[in-house]
Amino acid sequence: MTPVTDAHAHFWSPSRFDYGWISGDSPFARDFLLDDYGRASEGVPVERMVFVECDCDPRQSVAEATWVREMSDADPRIRGIVAHAELTDAVRLDGVLDALAANPLVRGVRHNIQGRPAGFCLQPAFVEGVRKAWGRGLHFELCITHDQMEDAIGLVRQCPGVRFMLDHCGKPGIQAGLTEPWASRMRELAQHPDVYCKVSGLLTEADWTAWTEEEVMGYMASAAEAFGPARIVYGSDWPVSTVAGGYAAWHRVALRFTEGWDAGRRQDFFHDNAGRFYRL
Repeated sequence: MTPVTDAHAHFWSPSRFDYGWISGDSPFARDFLLDDYGRASEGVPVERMVFVECDCDPRQSVAEATWVREMSDADPRIRGIVAHAELTDAVRLDGVLDALAANPLVRGVRHNIQGRPAGFCLQPAFVEGVRKAWGRGLHFELCITHDQMEDAIGLVRQCPGVRFMLDHCGKPGIQAGLTEPWASRMRELAQHPDVYCKVSGLLTEADWTAWTEEEVMGYMASAAEAFGPARIVYGSDWPVSTVAGGYAAWHRVALRFTEGWDAGRRQDFFHDNAGRFYRL
């Protein structure tokens, strides 16, 4: 079986950090840690992982990255971290970026755009924050929904030379059966050679209990066609994916999607592209 670099894994601990998005009755209102990941991914040949920040209180973002670096002592498969940086916090940003850049596993930063008003990521402070991160060697991770694709394209245009990773294929409207203008804007975004696309998180954009492989694979195909074989990477989006079938179900979808590919292309998608992008 093709080895896996899981380019989008989360670990969180409500007993350590404050997550405003997790309510008390949420299925996510508990710790999700290494042992849980091991059980969920059993049978999948995960060789490397990239941790992606979990939207804790911004004042805790450096501590979160430090915590994950310490976790890597227990599981050295954790090779990279995408940390949170509040790009619009002019007072704290430089200090936070300096601290994150000093962490040997931090490869990039993320400040969620999803859920924000139109134009949020185009404000001067945000754009300058992306540039400041890149000045410290940290790429920017785009977490958006499909209706924010145009803003994402605008941000990329204002940051020439900066490397970007689009999370979850831009969260297309799978449940509503929407393909346009998402697909066209994916092709437009892919025209920028420094933007990569993470094929992850799609099951939770579909109906959690009634998605079909064919439905989801149609969106995967659009993303792969837009970005090409060298700029797509695989990620599990665990444990978010647990509410829509789980780790193994998503891996099976990805295996079926790639079953007609040659071995080299599968190796790139599941393993090598992420290694190159995240410098693992």
